[in-house]
Amino acid sequence: MKNTFGRGLHLLFVFVGVFHIIQKDWGQALIYLGLGLAFDPFTPTQAWNNKPLWQKTILLSELILVLVSGVLLFSTSHF
Repeated sequence: MKNTFGRGLHLLFVFVGVFHIIQKDWGQALIYLGLGLAFDPFTPTQAWNNKPLWQKTILLSELILVLVSGVLLFSTSHF
């Protein structure tokens, strides 16, 4: 089964999130990159343990970007 809709949404959210990272808008980057992780661009029905290493690497790299954006958001915000 093809996952073109989920893959398209995933890519859209990741590209918009990276754009916001370039603009140093950490809040919007956090939102878009986090939403991108909600859509598995590979095979959503496949268990995590059965995914190839390169797919795990891509998803974990995106998760690290989300966490870094969150840290930068909270470290640069003025309460």
